[in-house]
Amino acid sequence: MAVASTSSSLHLLPLLLVLLLAATSEATTFKIINQCSYTVWPAALPGGGVKLDPGETWALNVPAGTLAGRIWARTGCSLLGEGGSCQTGDCSGLLACTVSGRSPNTLGEFSLGQGESYDDFFDISLTNGFNVPMDFLPVPVQGRSGCSKGPRCAANITSQCPRELKAPGGCNNACTRSTASSCSYTNYSAFFKYMCPDAYSRPDDNSTYACPSGTEYQVIFCPLINQTLLPTAESPLPAPPAEATPPTPSTLPTAIGPTSMKPKSPSGRRVVAILAPLGGFILLTILFLVAFFICKRRTQQQHEMEEEEEFGELQGTPMRFTFQQLRAATKQFAYKLGEGGFGSVFKGQFGDQRIAVKRLDRTG
Repeated sequence: MAVASTSSSLHLLPLLLVLLLAATSEATTFKIINQCSYTVWPAALPGGGVKLDPGETWALNVPAGTLAGRIWARTGCSLLGEGGSCQTGDCSGLLACTVSGRSPNTLGEFSLGQGESYDDFFDISLTNGFNVPMDFLPVPVQGRSGCSKGPRCAANITSQCPRELKAPGGCNNACTRSTASSCSYTNYSAFFKYMCPDAYSRPDDNSTYACPSGTEYQVIFCPLINQTLLPTAESPLPAPPAEATPPTPSTLPTAIGPTSMKPKSPSGRRVVAILAPLGGFILLTILFLVAFFICKRRTQQQHEMEEEEEFGELQGTPMRFTFQQLRAATKQFAYKLGEGGFGSVFKGQFGDQRIAVKRLDRTG
């Protein structure tokens, strides 16, 4: 019996190895769709790059646990083998990119978790400028929750780009034109934020979105204004229409003769005469309130822009990061380096740089 038990366990080893390999080879699929009327050359890190004519799709598989991924669209390209160039988002003239492209380009950024206890984080960034409208949308799955909405930037900023920021094929962001740590062209940053409210467009933004690890995504270039995604699971077929039954005499409409038409009573005329001016007064009140709140909001935005412009003139202003970015960079604060005053220090990776993040835990 012992020999038989040992033999059966040996037969299970190949199956266990296959399951182990499958568990370590998890990947997230990004379906990249070109809905533009022109050709784009999308690139991704990791992933390389391809050429997409109008209506074509690129299925990109990215390994789980990728911390600093990005997807962008290059336009106006002439890429032949190892040489060539693009008007926007170029990366050394190569079709299969190994480095980030130059600006201006609309950039989709993501950080993928690994395992059920970790989340994906993603955003659309305009800090490198804008060249094509983009949607970065999680694909909904029936019966699964916990995914926030995806960012959308369906507006065509290039057509309304300020003269000072115009570039071949796109529109530069004020942040890329500034040598200070914060944007000096705060009024232009507000313009980017107004055109694409969901996008990350300046250092004080917090436009980061989250989904459970393992979610699939669609990146759509030149999306429709009302672009929506359907759930991946098939919906049940609609029920067949019920057979029409012949109407019974009680359901047949009765003919209305001339004697059934009654003239309106004087009281009905008085009600109409009273409601007409009352409705006009209510409409004028609503219009006045709408105009008041619009003027108040514009005044508040102008005040905020003036404060940001004054703050942007300070030299040495530190960069700001969201808590989600720091949590993704440190892999959920997994690697503790030590403790200091008021908190612990954790090891992290942000882009190509290693960083140390101190999390306060004794501030009261």
